[in-house]
Amino acid sequence: MQQSPFSGLSSIGSALGAPATGGTSSIGSIGSISSPLSPSNVTEEDGKSFSSMLAGAMGQVNQSMDVSKQMTDGLLSGRLENIHEMTIAGAKSEVMMKLTTQITGKLSQATTQLFQMQI
Repeated sequence: MQQSPFSGLSSIGSALGAPATGGTSSIGSIGSISSPLSPSNVTEEDGKSFSSMLAGAMGQVNQSMDVSKQMTDGLLSGRLENIHEMTIAGAKSEVMMKLTTQITGKLSQATTQLFQMQI
């Protein structure tokens, strides 16, 4: 019979005031853990809605970058009258691009972890 690697730890409970039970635990079973997002619950519609949300967000980032570029071009050509609006558009574009970069990195890490999971 193979001995459990934790059999030497049964005396720890008696040292703490708990009766030693010969290596068996008096803790009941925890039960199974289930997730509401198991692969069987995810539908094709959920994937399409995520895809459309992601495409819409990327479109907004692209639009913000275009507005910033147009305002910068307007400043260089002398057509822009309000430098403050150009500065705000540039800052907004920068923040949106940094956020997009962070989200892309997190999605990449999550994908890598999913592929490394052993089933």
